[in-house]
Amino acid sequence: MLTLDSRPKPNASVQGRQLENEAVLVLPDKGEVKVLNEVGARLWALTDGHHTVREMAAAICAEYQVEQSVAESDTLEFVSQLAAKGLITGYE
Repeated sequence: MLTLDSRPKPNASVQGRQLENEAVLVLPDKGEVKVLNEVGARLWALTDGHHTVREMAAAICAEYQVEQSVAESDTLEFVSQLAAKGLITGYE
């Protein structure tokens, strides 16, 4: 279960590339491509197994001037969606 203290990392099979303000993620096992907007791309960049969800939200809060509680809630929901789609693993 993901929490604010989880440290998610990309699934090893997912290939990602940053393109300007977006990120394109390829899931070769599923034959799917996902495109992330600017904020999603920033969160994907922080999904490295070292940053907690809380730290990721703090970065979004600072960079986009969002309230901390809103950033935490939205980031946790976004990361949960990534997990549900099999894009991330390793969230202890």
